[in-house]
Amino acid sequence: MKTTVQKIGHSLWVIIPRELKAKVGDKYKVTKIGDTLIMTSQREDLFRNEADWTGFRNSISKEDHEWDEAED
Repeated sequence: MKTTVQKIGHSLWVIIPRELKAKVGDKYKVTKIGDTLIMTSQREDLFRNEADWTGFRNSISKEDHEWDEAED
């Protein structure tokens, strides 16, 4: 998916594609690594349901692992 940073007033904004199913009021932490922006959900219940994470460890790719090793 692609989107474009746009200017509104003195701020910048990005349209989040509907396919990502973001909702009004969702909160995210934004981190910048090099020229890459990473949005991480700030849901308090992110790890509440263990079943949501079943098999996750096995789905991590080499590229995902490299992101984990990147310094903030």
